[in-house]
This record gives sequence, structure tokens and C-alpha cells, in this order.
Amino acid sequence: MLKGLVKHILVLLFGSVFVLTVGAVHAQAAALLFDPESSEVDVDESFSVDVTIDTGTSQVAGADIYITYDSSIVSLQSVTGGDFFPIVTNIPETDQLYVAGVVANQGEYKTGTGTVATLVFKAVETGETQLKFTCDLTQTETSKINQNDINASNIIDCSKLGVHDVTVSDGTGTSAATKPTSLPESGVYETMVLYSSLGGLLVVVGFGLRLLIRVV
Repeated sequence: MLKGLVKHILVLLFGSVFVLTVGAVHAQAAALLFDPESSEVDVDESFSVDVTIDTGTSQVAGADIYITYDSSIVSLQSVTGGDFFPIVTNIPETDQLYVAGVVANQGEYKTGTGTVATLVFKAVETGETQLKFTCDLTQTETSKINQNDINASNIIDCSKLGVHDVTVSDGTGTSAATKPTSLPESGVYETMVLYSSLGGLLVVVGFGLRLLIRVV
């Protein structure tokens, strides 16, 4: 009887560990993304990027979002709260932006996908840069997606975070690597056609003269 009891307890323990493990893996499905994934602009042009969230099936109460970028290439112009969280705040810093989104009241939660904020940047210098989410679970100031539980558990999945690529050109529409060194000379095709016609005419005249000489 004792052996049966021990066996029953072990089964319950292994079952609980399995359920907790599956639940933890399932919870680590929340991610932050950029929409669109890339922008190609000229110097002095502006472009907008949506910061979106995907909570999967998890219920979340808020999110802390840290975004880095190269301010020598793009300049942050504005941040507008999206439709996912009712309360959105932001703190811009050099080469970094902090955005926070939370529900309005305790006990409320959000689930699914939506836009947390819309960012507007202006291109100030030619080059390439990326908008990236900072995600380091060993650090305090890092992106988090807080689950709607008593511990506000961070369920962000750093491996699923998006990146926004930015390419800024000088406005000519042609890169230095592909820019032609000189334009083709105007009228070259017409000249070649003319020379070809004259050559054909001379051949005909020569053939006619040969026939004339033979007849004479």
C-alpha cells in the first residue's frame, strides 16, 4: 500500500512539473514588432513606424519598451499612443526611446495584437541604421511585457522581437556604386545605321560594275 501511495505521489509530482513547464513555455510567447519592417528615405524626409505587440493568448497588464537607434542618421520627431493600451507615455533620450503602456484599472488586461505607439523619425544623414528593442532579462532597464498576475510576470520572448531597417540616401536616386560615369553619346545608333547603309550601297555598286565590265 505504501509503495502504491509513493507511486501515486510521484505521478502527481511529474504531472505538475510537466504542466508548469508547458505553461511557462506557452507564456513566453509575447513579442514586440515594428510595422513596417524597413524604410527607405532621402535626407530631410520623414517616415513613421508602428510599435506593435503580440501577446499570443496571454493576458497582459502593461509593457515597458526600450528602443535604440542611431541619432546621427535619424532624428525622433514624435511619439503617439496607439490603440492597444489606454495609457501610453514616453521618455526620449539620446539614441534611445522609452515607451510604457498600461491598462487603465487594476484587474483589467489586454490580449492579442495591436499598436502600442506610432513613432515619426526624420532622416538627417545618409547611411543605414536599425531600430531595435533592447531585451536583456538580466538587466532592469529592458523591454518587458507584464502578464496580468499577482507578480506581473515578464513574459516577453527576446528571440521573437522585430527589427526595423532604415536606409537613407542623398536624394539622387542612384547610389555611388551604380552611378554611370558618363552618358552614351547622342546619335550613335543613327550614325551606325548610316554607315551600314552606305556600306551596303557600295557593295551593290561594286557588284554592278563587275557585271558591266564582263559584258563589255
